Amino acid sequence: GHITAETFMAILRDKASGICVDSEGFRTAGSMVSVLPRDPTLPCVHFFTATPDPSRSVFKPFVFVAGLKPAPQVRSPTFRDDPAKKIPRFQSTVDRRHELYRRHQAALELMERDQERGQKLLQTLRDLEKQGLEGMNALLA
Repeated sequence: GHITAETFMAILRDKASGICVDSEGFRTAGSMVSVLPRDPTLPCVHFFTATPDPSRSVFKPFVFVAGLKPAPQVRSPTFRDDPAKKIPRFQSTVDRRHELYRRHQAALELMERDQERGQKLLQTLRDLEKQGLEGMNALLA
């Protein structure tokens, strides 16, 4: 059949199958779908959630090119006195969540606390994702 990026996104969001997990203290950490055109002159487009629970995340499009600068919102923070580098190691903890992850967790809390506002937010996220998919289709057309 005709399998699209949207097909794979739906599969990765499927909780009933056990692919997308959000229970018993374990949560799907992040998901990725790649569009790899057969034409080598076209770029590969990769969609990442960069956040947990793809059923409530948005897949964001990325095209890797030379000179790419990482988005600061998905960069883990660094620490001058990093417990991973001090001897003895890991005697304290730090919050290593990147900004996008922290904001996503706040969105999940809203979805759980206020279903109506949460559903509106989720619909906005899906609309943004759809725009990314449309942009990918236009880029590859």
